[in-house]
Amino acid sequence: MRKLLLVVLIITSFNGYTQKIDYSFPEGFEHEISKKEYRYLVDESVKAISQHYDIDSIKKGAVQLKEGQDYSTVNLHNLMLQCAELEKTKWAELIQSHFKGMHESVAQQKELDFNRFETVVDYLSIRIYEATYLAQYGGIEHLISKKDLDGTVSVLMLDLPSTFTPIQNDQFDLWNKTPEEVFEIAQKNVNRQEFTKATEPIEANGHQIEVHFMENEDYGASLALDLAHTAPEFVGEWGSVVAIPNKGIVNICKVSKENPLDFMLFIQRLKPLVEQFYSQHPQPISTDFFWYYQGTFTKINVIANNGEFNVISPQGLTELMTVEE
Repeated sequence: MRKLLLVVLIITSFNGYTQKIDYSFPEGFEHEISKKEYRYLVDESVKAISQHYDIDSIKKGAVQLKEGQDYSTVNLHNLMLQCAELEKTKWAELIQSHFKGMHESVAQQKELDFNRFETVVDYLSIRIYEATYLAQYGGIEHLISKKDLDGTVSVLMLDLPSTFTPIQNDQFDLWNKTPEEVFEIAQKNVNRQEFTKATEPIEANGHQIEVHFMENEDYGASLALDLAHTAPEFVGEWGSVVAIPNKGIVNICKVSKENPLDFMLFIQRLKPLVEQFYSQHPQPISTDFFWYYQGTFTKINVIANNGEFNVISPQGLTELMTVEE
């Protein structure tokens, strides 16, 4: 009788738990992994998350945790994109590592004294996200953010050894600092990171132009926010034209009096490549091109017409060129 009762309890508990897992496939990821692979990813994620947290429910890639824990919601979307880049035999290891890092980052945060600004100052950093991405996953109401590029949001982060984590409003309020002050400190921290610079001549409509690159898988995009200090040699008298397709790479064309129209050829030549860098990366940022001048980014209008790209120069840049003439 005892054995029968135990079996009934196990089956009842198991059924009660599985009823909270909805394997509905998240929209927009149909071309990344299959529904069967998604079910496997969810099951492996449940194993990994359950080592440290109590799960309440799962639906469309969002894991809801029970109240009173370090997180309220854990999204699987970035993990899906990372897994899509690997052989399935490596998924379980990646999933375990992913959630172990999240747990460790919380432990590291708990060791920080947010009441004392000096204990967190060296960890401050910046990440750029698509505005639509943040809107989809909770918005920016509780985050410290600013807008540098149209269609994106720059978020104040903590760069901890295991992961990046956004700073919440209640944490920021303890410091009695302005967002401008803290973002300036965070940018200086970013600027100290090592990264790769390169310059390559390319052919564009019968002309040879120079294309500059900056690469760092974690900081590439953030380094571009302060181009005048991180890569002043890539900034011309009239600034630069910049593309930031994902968080790891930046494409740049110097705008100079010597070669004033190179930026148009640059955009026409690199537009398809930028779109490729954007679509194939797990953390895309933008397919747009921006004119960087004196610390400000202005979006450049690019019109596609029968496979060709017409570039409309920003008014400020056109005025600079006209004055020089």
